[in-house]
Amino acid sequence: MSDSGRPLRIVLASVGSRGDVQPMLALAQTLRARGHTVLIAAPPNFADWAGTLGFEFAPLSEDIQVFLAENRDIMTGRPLKMLSVINRYFRKQIPMQAQQLLPICRSADVIVWGGLALCAPSVAEHLGLPELCVLYSSCVLPSSEHPPPNIPWHGLPRWMNKLFWYINHLMVDLLLRGLVNNMRASLALAPKAHLRDHLLEAGTVVIAADEVLFPPDPQWLGRYPYVSSIFFDDPTPLDPELDAWLAAGEAPVYLGFGSMSGKGTDRIERILIDALAASGRRCLLDAGWAGLGAGALPTGWRSVRGAPHAALFARVAVVVHHGGSGTTAQALRAGVPQVLLPLILDQFHHAHRLHLAGIAPAALPMEKVSAAALAQAIETAIHLPEGPRMAAALRLRASDARTLIALRLEALVAGRVVHCLFK
Repeated sequence: MSDSGRPLRIVLASVGSRGDVQPMLALAQTLRARGHTVLIAAPPNFADWAGTLGFEFAPLSEDIQVFLAENRDIMTGRPLKMLSVINRYFRKQIPMQAQQLLPICRSADVIVWGGLALCAPSVAEHLGLPELCVLYSSCVLPSSEHPPPNIPWHGLPRWMNKLFWYINHLMVDLLLRGLVNNMRASLALAPKAHLRDHLLEAGTVVIAADEVLFPPDPQWLGRYPYVSSIFFDDPTPLDPELDAWLAAGEAPVYLGFGSMSGKGTDRIERILIDALAASGRRCLLDAGWAGLGAGALPTGWRSVRGAPHAALFARVAVVVHHGGSGTTAQALRAGVPQVLLPLILDQFHHAHRLHLAGIAPAALPMEKVSAAALAQAIETAIHLPEGPRMAAALRLRASDARTLIALRLEALVAGRVVHCLFK
């Protein structure tokens, strides 16, 4: 319940893949338990999931998996090509999002947004509502400690990171500022000079990541508070056949890449099979949205789709994955060894930070990985000292990001009420 003593109507808006929407559903569960009414605004392919959990749902944007399938260039990891594809995406999405989000939020008390729901701050401003952006990675905030997300090279000199951020700032404004300002004009709002500063304004952002592994830049001066990772604890039990298979032998290697597969599933599947062929290890291949495992699998392998990570990861020997924020956090909380094959954006940042912490081997970019390198990385990960990863696991198990965000939202609304009373 809010500080004002009344339940709030909260819109949780997120555009993207499962990794963008699932944390909002987890947050919605906590907000509902605190007496608030929640509406999920997300791509229409998440409507059934939200409905199963009992939440009101409104479509926002489109299924991004369709867009990714039609624009595989974004998976190449080439920064300039990626920016071009992103610009094409937002030319359609920004006006669409504004038209959809405005009526959804008219009766709301506060808007929470994440992923690619870039219209949310402008809609909140138009309606006079407080808003909060939840970032699932700290790498999207400018820092001399790391490059922008569209730059895959880490461990660079600070001056070079600053240069890349300066170029990124110019490119984002060049490609997207006009689109956002056109949308703002349709809402009778003044244009913004710098898009990044508008979206990531201090005081309207929280970072949903582990502060120890992904530390803040000292130059941020505490403007962007951390709340730790958001976990969705799926109550669905493991499939009985999968549970029996896990119990019947040694812990398998888990291979899963969410919606990512690089240049195609055939290539990465062959590398995975060749990497594990000589090891004799069992393997659990998660098909995910990338559609891995559609063909025949080697003896000792099993395919699964959508098994709950919280229940599964504690029972595998190592998690081989793309480095998305959600999968990375779940593997960290499970305390399981990891091998990261990043492909785009924040995945490289997560892989680099886990390697620095002694939790994972050096990153193996998905587009360049070989079977021999992957086989070696799996063995390296399994034999790394367990101290660093268990420290992270205990820290994450003790965290409660969902409640911290709920308290912040309640305080935001209460502060707005007080401000209106004394204005």
